[in-house]
Amino acid sequence: MIKRIHGDVVRIALDKAEGFPFEHFAVAFYSALVGANFVPLGGIKDGGADARDGSIYADSGRSETYYQASVEIDTEGKIRRTVERLREFGRDPRTLFYLTSQTVKYSDRVERELSDELDVTVVIRDGDYIVAHVNDDQAGRAAFNEHLRHYTDFLRSVGSSRLIGASKHVKNPAVFVFLSQELERRSGNDKLVNSVVDALALWALEGTDPDAGILYTSSTVLDKINGQLPSVQALVTPRLRQRLEAMSSKSYRGGRAVNWHQKDNSFCLPYETRLRIEEENTADETLRLDVLASFSDRLREAQLSGMGDVRRRQAGDVALRTLQLAFERNGLEFSSFLREGDSGDYSTITDCLAVALREFGLGGKAGSVVGDGAFLVLRGVLYGSRDSERLYLQRLSRTYALLFTLNTEPRLIDFFQEMTGEFRLYVGSDQIVRALSEHYLNEPDRMSRNTLLMAAQLGAKLILAEPVLEEVVHHLRACDFEYRNHLAEVDQYMNFDIARNVPHIVLRTYLYARINPDLGARKPKSWPAFVNQFCRYDDLHRASAFDDIRQYLQLKFSLSFESSDDLESVVDLGDVDALADKLTHVKRGDLRLARNDALLALAVYGHRKNRRETSNFSEFGYATWWLTSESAILKHTREIVAANRARYVMRPDFLLNFLTLSPSGAAARETFKSVFPSLLGIRLARRMQSETFNKIMDAVVEAEELDEARRAVEISRISDRLKSDFTRQYTALGNNGSVNTLDAVAEETEFKRQQS
Repeated sequence: MIKRIHGDVVRIALDKAEGFPFEHFAVAFYSALVGANFVPLGGIKDGGADARDGSIYADSGRSETYYQASVEIDTEGKIRRTVERLREFGRDPRTLFYLTSQTVKYSDRVERELSDELDVTVVIRDGDYIVAHVNDDQAGRAAFNEHLRHYTDFLRSVGSSRLIGASKHVKNPAVFVFLSQELERRSGNDKLVNSVVDALALWALEGTDPDAGILYTSSTVLDKINGQLPSVQALVTPRLRQRLEAMSSKSYRGGRAVNWHQKDNSFCLPYETRLRIEEENTADETLRLDVLASFSDRLREAQLSGMGDVRRRQAGDVALRTLQLAFERNGLEFSSFLREGDSGDYSTITDCLAVALREFGLGGKAGSVVGDGAFLVLRGVLYGSRDSERLYLQRLSRTYALLFTLNTEPRLIDFFQEMTGEFRLYVGSDQIVRALSEHYLNEPDRMSRNTLLMAAQLGAKLILAEPVLEEVVHHLRACDFEYRNHLAEVDQYMNFDIARNVPHIVLRTYLYARINPDLGARKPKSWPAFVNQFCRYDDLHRASAFDDIRQYLQLKFSLSFESSDDLESVVDLGDVDALADKLTHVKRGDLRLARNDALLALAVYGHRKNRRETSNFSEFGYATWWLTSESAILKHTREIVAANRARYVMRPDFLLNFLTLSPSGAAARETFKSVFPSLLGIRLARRMQSETFNKIMDAVVEAEELDEARRAVEISRISDRLKSDFTRQYTALGNNGSVNTLDAVAEETEFKRQQS
């Protein structure tokens, strides 16, 4: 039996539902509820009259009775248009049942007024009605789970338990294709991304001319790219200089693509390339104008009622925005649809059209006229495109593939943020110590600290385990012993060479801060004053230090606390002791540290079992992990990993790469909004190689051929592999794939000091 669905869950799904999924739900829900037999009106569909507004259904048991389902906000306008179209096609509607995801205020009054106006009995079943009746029988709940449940995937806690089903991340191929590419790049194979960065670099170098003294440094090229496409910065920045030098080599594919003026350390395009680009840009501008003219011609030829010059211009703008939204919401599928020339219905375009009309503030009669015109244009472009329109769409498809490769796809960002909200992470002592050591760095450079804070903001449960707290306290105490025994007397004479050789990272933080002239008043006055930022210095070697530091860490990083007893309650203590014995030599004979690691590793598996992560399924993979850079113990726990058929360590770089370095969803959508309708979108497409684009599209075809259940399993498997893969190199984080170290920051600081 399918469990009852909480009303809040239904309301949230209805609020987010798009047109065709809601229509499919409404048919299944209402036909089962009232025993009606919905029959699509093929004649109207063939005429194209209902293509924009969704299907109209007849009741096979009651003549002249029809059904319409819609998410449109303008309920009254939609009902009027539906009745009008039925009559245009020779129907004589006597009763119209209108099902809407919206809540219609005073629906009984609206029913009476429309019934009188249209001479049709109008019955409205709105969102409140659906909430009240969706649990009336099994069929209603099944219809919701099949068609609308995926709109509430982000909740996880409201209402009854979810059935295992295909979420929005599984239904479309974007996440699967992206994760597959990430797995392919796990050993530093960045061929695909490098190809895309090359395309952006060539575009940014347009306008360079050595004869006119116009040369760009790599910084200038980067600024131009980031100025137009700020959301690609994280992936482009660490690669650009290397790619510019590679493109200046004769061995570059097809020969040298960039000239490198090493004396000025600057770059420009070769003369032949500049001539070709000038011709291409002229053609691109002409293409854009041709497409707009084609849109206008289609509207004039159709001779739609009420379509003057102003409405034609509005319809063209709405059509362009609709295409942009189609790429933003379903870019890979839309690009594949355009490439394959599929003649089937592409239903998402109608949902995007409704959104575009709302964005332009077009409703009522004006919205109906403009919407009809825009849909006429879109239908022609998609199913009977002219040469200029077809070329324009092909260019935008390539631009989308370029942005997709650079992590700007909003659905990818949603996926990783929703995944993070599922996590239960035991934060390793190395991560906490690193976060403490970032105290004096500029806010953007506090990578470990920002990662923890961002993960917590997205809903991850970050756990401070008692063994980890002990290690953090012992690290601070070791720093104190080192300072008092070896450094206190030379503190006032501190220099960079002494500081860099101190063995403890938090103590190095203090020493670097003491010699950093840029800190000004922020510079710590003394070692005790520095420690006081985390706990009372006078209590550091007392038992009270544990509670002081625990409370500080919990408040600072939104950590929950678990005692050693909590951890031991989910493990076999004999297994912990056995593993600790194996790890002792890794910890230089320190049995306490070895046992801490053994306890944390086995507690991960224990909690997974208790929380049924090992028997239930999520496309996000396992939720419970140990977040640490600790890798020395991995080779000693292979048997445990094999026995549990899963790894237990999440690499911090995974979170750094996909959280702190990915753009926000808003930034990604802003990039899409600025690129697709503009000339920039067309020009970028020229810079992307056909081989790169075809590789991505081929991956889409392969993904779509997989059964949804199979695709979900693969997404889960690849996700878990990426979380725990210590061989994967995230070049966006640094030249060696790691985060910026304090040593590197200090060395740069000292270099600047010496220069001044």
